[in-house]
Amino acid sequence: MDECIETSSSTFRPNPTSELGRCLTCGTVIVHFQKATGAWLDDGGRSHSDHEIEFSPETETSVTTDASLHQATEDLTPPKVAQRITEAGFYYRLRSGGEEIGPFTVENEQDPQCDNRIAEKLGVDLQEILKARLWEVERPTTFSEVAEIQSSTVREDVANKLILFCAGVLTFTKEDEINILMSGEASGGKSYNALEAASYFPKDTVMTIATASPKSFYHQGVWDEERHLLVVDLRGKIIVFLDQPHYMLMEALRPLASHDQRELIYKLTDKNRKGQNRTKTVLILGFPSLIFCAAKLSLEDQERTRSFVLSPETTTAKLEESLRLLAAKVGNREAFRQWLETHPRRRWLKARVERIRDAGIQEIVIPDQDDILRRFLKGREHLAPRHQRDLPKIVALVKAHAMLNWAYRNRVNPSTIEANLEDVEAGFWLYGLVAEANELGLSPQVYEMYRDIIKPNLSLTDPLRKERIAGLYFKMQGRRLGWKQLERGILPALEASGLISLQPDPTDRRRMVVYPPR
Repeated sequence: MDECIETSSSTFRPNPTSELGRCLTCGTVIVHFQKATGAWLDDGGRSHSDHEIEFSPETETSVTTDASLHQATEDLTPPKVAQRITEAGFYYRLRSGGEEIGPFTVENEQDPQCDNRIAEKLGVDLQEILKARLWEVERPTTFSEVAEIQSSTVREDVANKLILFCAGVLTFTKEDEINILMSGEASGGKSYNALEAASYFPKDTVMTIATASPKSFYHQGVWDEERHLLVVDLRGKIIVFLDQPHYMLMEALRPLASHDQRELIYKLTDKNRKGQNRTKTVLILGFPSLIFCAAKLSLEDQERTRSFVLSPETTTAKLEESLRLLAAKVGNREAFRQWLETHPRRRWLKARVERIRDAGIQEIVIPDQDDILRRFLKGREHLAPRHQRDLPKIVALVKAHAMLNWAYRNRVNPSTIEANLEDVEAGFWLYGLVAEANELGLSPQVYEMYRDIIKPNLSLTDPLRKERIAGLYFKMQGRRLGWKQLERGILPALEASGLISLQPDPTDRRRMVVYPPR
């Protein structure tokens, strides 16, 4: 054990093993030890590793042993003090009863004496306040609560923001990462939704790529002199492509998106300084969470089956809410930024993400796989090859919910937990919000147009012409539908899914009209 420096009130160590403490240098209320990086972080993700840390012997526990990993789920006795977090701030009360005190703002809690005053008013030791905060970060939660917090910056779009958040959570697993393809019309909020979901995760896990050439993605990495190859480590990464990548890059990423192997070898041809061709070997390690943002509404089948296909909502109610939020943001950018940084519930969710990463969960086991299969097969009389990729999407969402509640799930071993029935129900509920469109290989936006406009007007005797589709769309949505978008994106995608049939117009065979499928 490292040599201790005794003070009048606490013990300080150069390499502490406590999971919980307080930064005395800057007065931060609570910091926790992040096992993944060996750093002391506060709830906002800021490092305090070089500062003077005060920690509690009562909460001391090894951060490296198997016993400490089991303790997180075995010791579930609530502390004496309960914390409640709202948008207004932080509240505290004794679980045994009595008056609740608060709200305390983030600025209040950064006061070094704030904890002492709270503890004194409640008549408890200081450590009970720290335990209450840790308990609150790890308590059970639901997808609905997460979506409610995400609504601070993303209005409506429940399925989109939750599945994007699940992608981030699953990044911390060994091989359960998922891919997402955000598809929709321009200015709909595809990249905005993706970036907002990523903002809850540590910056060192997120890679944001504006654009990339077909081979540039494979030139980053570390050269392995021993094996004479370039190693690109993508383990634990969330990669957000803000625009549709080059189609050749999309093709090259298919083995990675399919999770074929944890180590993939790519052979590339480059030119050396003399202009001669040479072969470069690139080793890709791990499975990242891939998020693509594309304005195209017609997608390659290879990409559609490998990914969740999502579209931002464009309803009038959602757009009104988004405009209200945008007005607040651009009207006073600094005030809005400060509001986000000090938003109590957003800070709670970020702190929870940190705790999930620190927990070291690599795998989630589903005990009753047969029940998952039975529920999936129900209502699907005819199976298609793509269903082999749809079932794992449900399983991934089940596992994501289990990860969110890791502290209350049975530990199979230090790095494995078991999902329960609550996780299964939550996974099927969330998948159900996008299942119909995704299993047809369509973006939700295209499917909604088919369901609400095209399908009710299909006729074998009176074919649908593009002018009528555009007119119906304008009547329903109050905005015009682009001809190119309809001709090159929407109608080909619907025909590829077998929902319509495009045939020459009987009155002008140079034009195509829409019939019911043959």
